[in-house]
Amino acid sequence: MVLRSLIVDDEIPAIEGLKHLLEDYKNTLEVVGTATNGTEAFEKIISLKPDVVFLDIDIPKINGINVASNISSLEKVPLVIFVTAYDSYAIDAFEIGAVDYLLKPINPCRLNKAINKIAGMIDRPDMWQNYIDNESKFFEKQFNKLPVEKFGRIRLIDFDEIVYAEAMEGKVMVKTKNDIFEYNDTMKNLENRLKEPLFLRVQKSFIVNLNNVVEILPWFKGTYWLIMNDDKKTKISVSKNKIKELKMILGLSRN
Repeated sequence: MVLRSLIVDDEIPAIEGLKHLLEDYKNTLEVVGTATNGTEAFEKIISLKPDVVFLDIDIPKINGINVASNISSLEKVPLVIFVTAYDSYAIDAFEIGAVDYLLKPINPCRLNKAINKIAGMIDRPDMWQNYIDNESKFFEKQFNKLPVEKFGRIRLIDFDEIVYAEAMEGKVMVKTKNDIFEYNDTMKNLENRLKEPLFLRVQKSFIVNLNNVVEILPWFKGTYWLIMNDDKKTKISVSKNKIKELKMILGLSRN
């Protein structure tokens, strides 16, 4: 059995380099497609139905972590081998759910180890399914963590670390108590990812963690300001169409 594989990387030389290395494994793997960003990767995973995805992490539009999270709900879930230029602070987490990881520049010996691991599963449907199940469970669990970036490094933060998220100058910024990060996706997708009722989009530009609201200030004509539990005690206004929902969640008087 020859496994269908997809290579996802935003750098064409990296794609060509991996394709060249995989030529030594033609009896095991066939490269059926490539993608250079997260949106294209997700579309090709759906259309090509690969068995294995070599997935870079730092890719445009939707990063590799979000791609892996989203495909876990597909009818056919491919095995994921992360390809990353980042060091072990993130790799330890990925290793739980992914079949393997390859650190850039790819070491041929490490690639051989990863391919051998997959090859040993081809004739073992039970082992293959076990990896798929563990991978899906891992990425379901990862919905309780959010991949954010700062200075070119990706960090996984717990949802309860988030104080608020703000859409600002075309970017989505995530604020913790003492730091601020960039989220490499849209505000709408972030809203869908964060679990209710812990988080509420109180206006177009802000999603707040209600556990990190320290004070609510009533304002004119039934409006409210939220004082957040960050180092600057940020004050965020609540839009009129969200006041009723906020009151219901917090158990405030509806009057």
